[in-house]
Amino acid sequence: MKRLLISVAGLSLITGLTFAQMRDVPPGHWAYQSIEQLVQLGIIEGYPDGTFRPNRTMTRAEFAQAIARAYRNIDERLRAINQRIEEIAGRPQAGGQQDTTQLQNQINELRNQVQELQKLNEALQTLQRLAQTFQQELAGMGVDIDALKRDMASLRARVEALEGKEEKFKMSGDLTFGVYGAHSIDGKDVYTLNRTTLGTGRLLENIAVTHELGLTFSGQINEEVSGSATFILGNFLPYAGGSGKSALTTFGAPPAVGDTDIVIWEAFVKAPIDIFGAKVDVTVGRFPAKLTPFTLQRIKPNYYLNFPRYDDGAFRVDGGALSFNFDTFRLNLWAAQANQRSISLGAPFNQVRFQNHNSTTSAPMEQFAGARLEFDAVRGEETNLTIGATYYAAGIGAGQSFTFEGVAGVATDNRTVNNIDRVDVFGADIKAKFAGFDIGVEYAQSDLLRDDTRVLKKDNWALVASLGYNFTENLGLTAGYLEVRPYFVAPGAWGRIGYLYNPSDLKGFFAGVNYRVSEDLNFKVQGLFVEGTGKARNNLNQPAGYRTNDEIVQVLAGVDYRLSDRWNISLNYEGVFFKLGQLTNSPKPVWNYFTLGVGYNLGENAALNVLYQIIDTDGKGINAGGQPLPIFAGGPNIRKNSGAVAATTLSVKF
Repeated sequence: MKRLLISVAGLSLITGLTFAQMRDVPPGHWAYQSIEQLVQLGIIEGYPDGTFRPNRTMTRAEFAQAIARAYRNIDERLRAINQRIEEIAGRPQAGGQQDTTQLQNQINELRNQVQELQKLNEALQTLQRLAQTFQQELAGMGVDIDALKRDMASLRARVEALEGKEEKFKMSGDLTFGVYGAHSIDGKDVYTLNRTTLGTGRLLENIAVTHELGLTFSGQINEEVSGSATFILGNFLPYAGGSGKSALTTFGAPPAVGDTDIVIWEAFVKAPIDIFGAKVDVTVGRFPAKLTPFTLQRIKPNYYLNFPRYDDGAFRVDGGALSFNFDTFRLNLWAAQANQRSISLGAPFNQVRFQNHNSTTSAPMEQFAGARLEFDAVRGEETNLTIGATYYAAGIGAGQSFTFEGVAGVATDNRTVNNIDRVDVFGADIKAKFAGFDIGVEYAQSDLLRDDTRVLKKDNWALVASLGYNFTENLGLTAGYLEVRPYFVAPGAWGRIGYLYNPSDLKGFFAGVNYRVSEDLNFKVQGLFVEGTGKARNNLNQPAGYRTNDEIVQVLAGVDYRLSDRWNISLNYEGVFFKLGQLTNSPKPVWNYFTLGVGYNLGENAALNVLYQIIDTDGKGINAGGQPLPIFAGGPNIRKNSGAVAATTLSVKF
């Protein structure tokens, strides 16, 4: 935590000095690009001095004048558009009816006005960034920047209100089909990245066909209140075992395709209210909930089938949330419950579990309440700093137990924490951009409690720090440090090593390079180099879990190539290399995953994706005193295992 505070203080001081020393705006500054955007949108003519000379250094006062001029222009144009739309909407009809031609002309006219509003909304966002940076100069010109921001917010609300006049109620939908199959290559079984076995080993005996239809209804209930509801009809969620993948160590056979199910995926209402003079957005119903990777984020339910709905990483929870926006401060408060059941089958489709890849608990989260605070310490396109803090308490039911497995899989190497009914999660994070560097830090801690007694509060934290830099528009480098202590458990999604989701009891470094050769060709390489923390203890207070002489190296490499406007192809490799130094002869299991992906663009709202993955693993005959370790063998056999998975997904939006 001390390291986090030092980082925040240092970044704040550096960025503050940078802005204080910038008296003029040199060519190439991001503000020139923002002014150019306003010129292209037709909001203002020329640069801050009224000409088209981007190579001359401008004073900050000149930029402030341009901002004020652009604001007045947008305000006038919005008034004109508002009046025009009201004229169209209130135009009297002969006999209370209108012919088809007249109706179509009015619809087309309204659409033109909405397109203009969308352009002005883009201009407002650009203007907001400029106003935040040149706030001092605007105040010196006699411009009340707070009033300017309130006016901008009012204009933005007017834009949204005018757009709502075109259509208050909207319906959209999506339809996705998935086909999954697996087969053995060497006659032996293997674990897939879904944490399942291949099955019988014959491709045509392992075919699973899944489908899902989603319908979303959204719109303005009135000028203040909006709502949205999404209903799902299909068999994908029962097949995948719910909307979130478990990070537990248990394995199983390929799931069977079950009955078609009906699920209320989302259904919520949003409305603004005034609390002590502050505007607060209230959300009530079943709504998406997502925080940070270590605190609250959902794992995609199926690695191979690409059902787009589940890419957002958000859980769906039932309850209420309050969102306060004080410009540079944002505060979210919520109280909700999870573990919802579907309508027809009565089975849970959304479970929020506290776990890591090496732990189990007998029950998921039942309800939770907490707060998330974000503070923009520095704002700007080239330099910014945002600090976040999270806390929530979650009930998991009375008398639950967590078991943390040891590497050897022997009973005495396990540690069990009994009679737990609550988990408290604390988090802090930093996101910054400075001198071309992208900086990210996140820390989280999970305490296991029995009522108000903290039963487990040691070696239960996680930390990740990353630094990224783009040398050119096409070449970028990322490096960082990761450490997850053995007893940290949270409903997060902080990574994967092979089929080990949310890895724990490990620490080490990572690095990656991304190189974009052209618009059609992209290369990426990443590496993770970790060792055991040596902090795990069993119930006899003896060393357990990963030791410091246990090492894991993960290598990810991929190439993406767009063959044409419709065809694209990708080839990816993942290799996981173990060295289990605590075991006799230090065995070195190896997992290899070779994945070929092909995508075909069927149009604006339709896509076809095909995947074929070869899995080749070698457990190196791993054992510890005669105890087999299949989890590190890559399959049920502790020696070599080879198999393959094929999957196809067709998704259509309407």
